[in-house]
Amino acid sequence: MIVLSVMGCKDALVKYPLDEPSNATFYKNRGEVEMAVAGVYNRLWWHIDTHHALLSLDNTTEIGFLRDGSLQSIADGSVTSMTGAIEAMWIHLYSGVGRANNVLANLETARGNVPDDFLQRVEAEARFLRAYFYHHLVELFGGVPLLTHTPPLADAAVGRSAKSEVVSQIREDLQYAKSHLPPKWQGGDAGRVTSGAASLLLARVALYNEDYALAIAESDAVISSGEYRLHPDYRKLFDYDGIRSSEAILDVPYQQGVMIHGYSRRAGSRMAGCVSTVVPSQAMVDSYPAIDGMPIDKSPLYDPRKPFLNRDPRLAASIIHPQSVFFGYVFETHPDSTSTWRIVGGVPAQRVGNQDVTNAFATYTGYLWRKYNSEADLPDRRQASELSIMLMRYAEALLIYAEAKIERNEIDQSVLDAVNTVRSRAYGVSLADTDRYPVVTTTSQQALRTIIRTERKIELANEGFHLYDIRRWKLADRLLAGPVVGRPLRGYETISSIPQIDEHGNPRYDTNTQPYRQVIQRSFRTSNWLFPIPQAEINVNDKIIQNEDY
Repeated sequence: MIVLSVMGCKDALVKYPLDEPSNATFYKNRGEVEMAVAGVYNRLWWHIDTHHALLSLDNTTEIGFLRDGSLQSIADGSVTSMTGAIEAMWIHLYSGVGRANNVLANLETARGNVPDDFLQRVEAEARFLRAYFYHHLVELFGGVPLLTHTPPLADAAVGRSAKSEVVSQIREDLQYAKSHLPPKWQGGDAGRVTSGAASLLLARVALYNEDYALAIAESDAVISSGEYRLHPDYRKLFDYDGIRSSEAILDVPYQQGVMIHGYSRRAGSRMAGCVSTVVPSQAMVDSYPAIDGMPIDKSPLYDPRKPFLNRDPRLAASIIHPQSVFFGYVFETHPDSTSTWRIVGGVPAQRVGNQDVTNAFATYTGYLWRKYNSEADLPDRRQASELSIMLMRYAEALLIYAEAKIERNEIDQSVLDAVNTVRSRAYGVSLADTDRYPVVTTTSQQALRTIIRTERKIELANEGFHLYDIRRWKLADRLLAGPVVGRPLRGYETISSIPQIDEHGNPRYDTNTQPYRQVIQRSFRTSNWLFPIPQAEINVNDKIIQNEDY
């Protein structure tokens, strides 16, 4: 059984540590316990291809595109139980569960040799991490085998528990973690999970499972704690300036000689020696409202001939669009632009060949992700980035609080303040500077529901939230069917290329794809609400029942 084959501390993906002693002699002192819990943290390095999995998941939805055979089958709706990326996700997440269970099962070995409060803290860390891995498992697969210990070999075949049962265990683990973790760590312990991280994950799980009262309480606990605040510069937040900022609640650190990632190579421009195979779509670009806060099909400030003017600043901060500058080159993707400008400080601009057009595999949609695509990594570190990836940040707490209150129709000034705090930061101003950003003032539940869904999409874009969001909002069947399109073709930069923005804040291209680059056609089956259980798991465990229609 795959679940059990990765339950030990030495799994097939990452052997940490290579010289780890057996459980019979391990966990006898503080150093050995620390080594064991570090092995659980190790599973936060969750990679697909050369970078963190969460940076791929968003691009399997309508807001992005990726050129990868295994992941692309997820994106186009042809995923099966034999898809390699599905099996890799299952194995990796269960290896995290297994490592956490191994720590929890053996802590008593150290009792008497280390302080009880230290063991309590380690238990809290392990339980948080187990909850984190199970959170992703249930969102991806639905009900899964719930293992809180490593069963004996004779009982190795474990069936699926109901999603509600797994969620109940997640909540129990997080309540314990919240009560026994510190609000912050000092020195070399910085970056470990905190009580704030436990509250935020509990709020997220509650929101995803429609327990809005708990989501409100736990997100408010994060907001009221005073431990976190928004980074003042949204663009810099996702570059080296944002590492361990006041906004980061849980991140994945990278370091040469320990673990690195190659996101810049996948997302960067061909002019920087990168391959640009993970890219945002036109639907993502068109989701950013104008600076009056209105969608582009309603705003008088939007001009399709100058589509990047008068737009929410998060568009330019998150996406490299035509006519913007990246790595010293003007990024241009129109087929006629076989040359572009090279712009380097102190050197006259010059025309050079444009690989973002002439390379047969360049750009696809005509756009690139700027978020997490650091120019500091180019060209020498494009496959060896040390840029941290945030798994949890303060803006999410504000958005959870607002959404949960909206869903309960408990709309008050605190809801508007939460949304406006996130929005005002995008404009580089404070909440009080109401004349410098589009302030949300409506108290209509339906209007606010559209606003909060749009805010989540553009604020959290390319961070791994969108697939989960469109599933829980029951929009996946609408958004994961139909074409993925890129930038408008020459001659179509007119009113005809402005898509209708629907009542959920999503651009629609179903009946008007002619003006755009055609990237991929996607289909949606009933089964696509969840991923399939890997066939290799079912083959060795007759108690596992496959998800519907796989």
